[in-house]
Amino acid sequence: MEDNKNYTPKENTNKKNPESDYEVKAQEHYQYGRRFRNLAVFSGIIIILLLIGLVVVGVMKRGDGTEACSSGLNVDLSEPEDPPIFHDLTSTEVKGLMDFLFKQSNLNLTKPEKITVKSSYIFTAELHLPNKADVVSYLARGAGQKPQRQARVIIFRGDLQTQKIMELVVTPLPKPTHYSIWKDDIPFQYRPITGPEYGKAVESITKETENKARQLLLKSFGGTLTNCGDTCLSYKYVSPMSVAVSGRNRRLFWFWMFQFVEFFILHPIDFAVLVDMDNPLFAIDKVWYNDRAFSSLDVLVQQYNDNNLPKMKISFPVMSKSLFSTMYRRGTTVPKSSQLPPISIEPSGRRYSIKGQHVKYMNWNFDFRMSSTRGPQLYDIRFQNDRIVYEIGLQEISVFYSGKTPTQMFSNFFDTMSLIGPRGKNLVPGVDCPSHATFLPASHVMEISEQQVTIQNAFCLFEFNTGMPLRRHHAPMSFHGTFYEGLPNSVLILRSILTVVNYSYLIDYIFYHTGAVEVKVVSTGYILATPFTANASNFGFQVSDNINGNLHHHMFSFKVDVDIHGTENRYRTLDISTTESANQFNSDSNAKFTQGQFVVSEKKTEREAAYKFNFDTPKYHLFYSNQKSNKFGVPKSYRLLNRGMSKQLLPENVGNEPAMAWMRYQMAVTKRKEDERTSSTIYSLMDSLSPVVNFEEFLNDDENIVDEDLVAWVSMGVQHIPHTEDLPVTHTPGMDLSFFLLPYNYFPEDPAMGSRDSVRIEPNIYNNPKSGVRATGMRSEDLQCKPPVNSYQQAVEADPSILFDTS
Repeated sequence: MEDNKNYTPKENTNKKNPESDYEVKAQEHYQYGRRFRNLAVFSGIIIILLLIGLVVVGVMKRGDGTEACSSGLNVDLSEPEDPPIFHDLTSTEVKGLMDFLFKQSNLNLTKPEKITVKSSYIFTAELHLPNKADVVSYLARGAGQKPQRQARVIIFRGDLQTQKIMELVVTPLPKPTHYSIWKDDIPFQYRPITGPEYGKAVESITKETENKARQLLLKSFGGTLTNCGDTCLSYKYVSPMSVAVSGRNRRLFWFWMFQFVEFFILHPIDFAVLVDMDNPLFAIDKVWYNDRAFSSLDVLVQQYNDNNLPKMKISFPVMSKSLFSTMYRRGTTVPKSSQLPPISIEPSGRRYSIKGQHVKYMNWNFDFRMSSTRGPQLYDIRFQNDRIVYEIGLQEISVFYSGKTPTQMFSNFFDTMSLIGPRGKNLVPGVDCPSHATFLPASHVMEISEQQVTIQNAFCLFEFNTGMPLRRHHAPMSFHGTFYEGLPNSVLILRSILTVVNYSYLIDYIFYHTGAVEVKVVSTGYILATPFTANASNFGFQVSDNINGNLHHHMFSFKVDVDIHGTENRYRTLDISTTESANQFNSDSNAKFTQGQFVVSEKKTEREAAYKFNFDTPKYHLFYSNQKSNKFGVPKSYRLLNRGMSKQLLPENVGNEPAMAWMRYQMAVTKRKEDERTSSTIYSLMDSLSPVVNFEEFLNDDENIVDEDLVAWVSMGVQHIPHTEDLPVTHTPGMDLSFFLLPYNYFPEDPAMGSRDSVRIEPNIYNNPKSGVRATGMRSEDLQCKPPVNSYQQAVEADPSILFDTS
């Protein structure tokens, strides 16, 4: 059992750190694989003892003798010997998986430390859920034979004459005996950009650029790529050119160059190279300099030396705490005196419990995990023991940029390509999550290591008073009834923050006492700037001396597998319109009166249920079982409310749009199929000409959705035109998107009426306030303890590897 009410780091047993991005996989990629490898066990033990001491001091008694608050309900994060169905792969299972796979001679697998582009190697592996019917049947029995545990493994077969990508399902865990082919026809060209490939590419183009254009770079941008001291330039970002965009059957990427200071993403320079990654020598195909394209470095340098092109000169920034791109404190200091900010506490300790990856809170039960390829996922969500949702989870994060330069123009990103699960890490108590939160680990199998990589702070779970009443009413006068009743809105939040180079995405799953679930996404981080160009004002404003902030569209796909009173569900809309009728109470006998009405519209096929928002036809979206109605004969339903809708403006079937066909709809409802598990894949960055998962095909068969197992595919997005206040970092206000699942005629009344948190104030004698009043509910004097201290600062000062790469 582990009670981590405060952050207390464990000894780090990770062999490597899971940092791997298609944007920032520069020469340091192989250093990622060495992260944590050199941590000394002895120093780890000393740090743990130190932190235990800190926590004990904070948890026992304070200086004034007041006892610390109770820790509350139990938290057990130990790895289960017999993991539940939805639990991520355990270390025992991963070891058995790897032992089995490396014994399969036909796979010809290479160990992580020896992989190259031409190797056969494991890119990632994660939990593969059994068929839903088997899982639901087992959960309904509550006992008996559990469906076998399985892993989905992605292998890059660079060793074959016809290179390809294989996806296998390996079973049973923890001691596999066989595997089956899940997918075996994925073109090798579709693979995500990986460590072996990227490291070699950056090494090659850095050497060629430095040899041929060192003086050009020094004179134009004040720095060089090597032997540069404090004025280093670096290739730090890539923009893909899929076959659909380039018209060439080649694997092409634009490599950006930056001045390397904090934070480099705000210091792009107008120099980039287009690299042919299919060429074993990583040939430079095109060069971009000062708003012009050149066929090669040789041509550029020759024209530069011959003064046949406009030259540019940008000084290298002087690193200081006042530099606009840094996040050091500056500006007008507030408050005038040093005062601590407000904090939230748990006066009676945790009101939720955790066992492994299963959470219980009030009337809620659910399982969670961190998918390596898709990020945070929840399963078997129940309220008052009724399953509401079988599966709800992030599918894809896409960002499409606009701009005049090829680097911005072709920056159409699908973040699953960088394995977004390992992006969630290093949550900081007191900022990313309240100090009283419970911090939860996640483990991943990646190309850099044969063992699991465990991240201790991948999730945080906490109960939080939003400061907004969940309900309230005040009847101040006797003819109103003379009472006050209200309920503070305390919610349970499971949070992860996925940082993909410059942007961070907060993903919250929020549970209300009313039986409602909210899924929220909030964007923050550094904008992807472009070198300032005067004639590109229609793509973005100038936000600093040398950069523009370019228009871009953040887009998110979520899967919501609803199970309302079972798996045989229907989907209907309540279509709101107006109706006109005679107004018999008007002196004009011909007068009319117009008011709103709604009409029930049952959706029978998948095409009917593909929804594009129209302000002229507002709707309620309801999911229900035709077998369950309330006492008034109305179906017990759940309503899906999307408050993050965004229209994707690009034309269909052009460029990279087909890879994000899910964004054509604000919501689509389909019949659940085992071979339609996700709306996107890790191959989307390169496969837009012929997507591995073509979401439009989910709808093309136009299947019946009446009394079927239904999945709602929810899309959200926000258009962002950066402005000066986005410097240094985009703030969260105005960047939040969310959708809700809300009970709708499901309960006879608000299920939160039973909450002990409610407060009621009323006269001692009914409707007679002069008789005095009585109040029931929690009061401030009930708090007679002190909350635990936040020991994170001492922890990270003692062991920087908690937050940073120290290898």
